[in-house]
Amino acid sequence: MAAADYPVIIAGGGPVGVALAIDLALRNIACLVIEQRKEGEFIPAKANMTNVRSMEHFRRWGIADRLRANDCVSPEVERDVTFVTHLNGYLVHHFPKTYEAKDALAFAAETGEWAPNRAIERTLYERARELPLISRAFASEVVGFAQGSDGVTVHVAGPHGTRSLVGDYFVLATGARSPLRRKLMNVRMEGKPNLGRAFSWHIRAPELKRLWKAGPIASMVYFYNSKRSDDLLIPQNEDATEFLYYSCPMPKGFDGDNWDDVRQLLFDAVGAEFDVQPISGGSFSLHSLIAPRFDFGRAFLIGDAAHMVSPQGGFGMNLGIGDVADLGWKLQAMIEGWGGDQLPASYSIERREAVLLCQRGSEENQEMQAHSLVLDGIEEAGPRGDAVRAEVSRLILEKKTQQFKSMGGQLGYSYATSPIIVHDSGPRLEPLFRSFKEAARPGNRAPHRFLADGSALYDHIGWGLTLLVLDEFDIAPWQNAARMRGVPLGIFRPDKAEDIKRLREIYLDSATLIRSDHHIAWHGSTQPPDVDRILKIVTGNALTA
Repeated sequence: MAAADYPVIIAGGGPVGVALAIDLALRNIACLVIEQRKEGEFIPAKANMTNVRSMEHFRRWGIADRLRANDCVSPEVERDVTFVTHLNGYLVHHFPKTYEAKDALAFAAETGEWAPNRAIERTLYERARELPLISRAFASEVVGFAQGSDGVTVHVAGPHGTRSLVGDYFVLATGARSPLRRKLMNVRMEGKPNLGRAFSWHIRAPELKRLWKAGPIASMVYFYNSKRSDDLLIPQNEDATEFLYYSCPMPKGFDGDNWDDVRQLLFDAVGAEFDVQPISGGSFSLHSLIAPRFDFGRAFLIGDAAHMVSPQGGFGMNLGIGDVADLGWKLQAMIEGWGGDQLPASYSIERREAVLLCQRGSEENQEMQAHSLVLDGIEEAGPRGDAVRAEVSRLILEKKTQQFKSMGGQLGYSYATSPIIVHDSGPRLEPLFRSFKEAARPGNRAPHRFLADGSALYDHIGWGLTLLVLDEFDIAPWQNAARMRGVPLGIFRPDKAEDIKRLREIYLDSATLIRSDHHIAWHGSTQPPDVDRILKIVTGNALTA
């Protein structure tokens, strides 16, 4: 093929596509992002939560604090989740400070951040503009694709016609609805389709907050009343005058594309009529689906193009950010020549493990909604109504807590079946969606600790492989083997006794090899007899001579 115009061509300029471009640029890999929207055009998407794991990656990209600064939601809004019969009705249950994370977590480098998609995209776009290795083509779309043994050709239609571009690799990040997944790669998704129909409307209602009587003005309010409409409201802007109104799934037979019907359902939920204008919106289908694999030669699926998940739990975009962290370093390795033939397949194997765990948990969340938790009499006044609301509150606490406290789904997944992890004979911790137990084991996210100087352990993990050394351990064989293979290897040996002591409480071995996505590739207290074999495995070269 002709010389590549770009090492990586990315179709899709949403949060996941732009995040991949940032990750690659920080690895000195140039790329082109192709986006159908015009520059500066944002989508009021369903994403609002950048969870703990994604924020650890945002920290790596230098934008965690910037996202917090870009948060555009009014300070009037409490970072709570409430369940009410109507906005002017009864408060049924209150989860306080669900999305307020001011104190550092002992086991994570960052806290989650609740900010609307507009803030997320603004943060990523700002960072992308700062990195000269990122090129972007707006108002353009991919219309054709072909690949050979040494590259890809991507046909792009834009304002000035159609052009053909050559790249080393192609990544499809065009979301759940994109026809390109089937058209270009002939991929059929598997799993649970049609969990239900939903709608999402971005609305402007300047007077709505004055009608908010049941509990505080909250980040997320669920309506639990006799209609059982599974609807909720999410403030979106600086003065709490814009909201996302969402139903998931919407009532059977309801037309979520008919604004007049949606407005009446909203009035019913609030308990009063008020001035409201639609900004954008419509209906869509809920699916819990995953592609059989994400790698197709030199082409890859990422984010919603690879998997779809129920939105109850906030894992959609965040799983895509996890894809970015996994695929980014593997593209770097293949482009720079130190990555082997097993890396593409390992991307599918590893990320499918994480996605399937979160899909199962989110499907459970989807079932625990108003349609299954609301009891007759929930809107009644007096003692009988109070008793019903108390019982529904108990059910919410029992059934819904995992939706807002799913740290296992965020941090606890493991790449236990990956071919590029050096597995040991120790017992495997079964990953759980709701609860999280950390362990410094191959395949797991490396346990995090803050160090005495205030830095995060992850701040010392480089863009290649990093050998964390906590005891007497000869690093020379590792440096020599990495040099011979062209593998970027950093050494982090804490020099403060208190840091070593803190880390040895969770890292039981003298040395731990950590990838740039923070996952453990190998660990041991004795020098392995063949360090080169270890590096061959973790760089996907185990099957080569």
